[in-house]
Amino acid sequence: MCFAALLNGDATDRSVVEMIRDELPRSLGNGTVAAVLVVAVSVLEGASLALTAGMAFGAIALGTVLHQAVLLGGVALLRGREGLRGRSSTRA
Repeated sequence: MCFAALLNGDATDRSVVEMIRDELPRSLGNGTVAAVLVVAVSVLEGASLALTAGMAFGAIALGTVLHQAVLLGGVALLRGREGLRGRSSTRA
């Protein structure tokens, strides 16, 4: 799991493309869970099939993008912190 890379320090060593590719199935899974929730609420509220399908596809896309954005934000923060730490150690 790539979020584990944020905790164990691998995020500063691995390429961003590799981490995104490895995390894609989990991010699609999060989007799918969001879509299931959207469909459940839409069915309970009596929304049309077209509206429900559109919102479900939107939930998959948004859930996937949000998951990847959180990962990229974490990687950027860790790499920025690592860069600052490296710069301060070379000045000392």
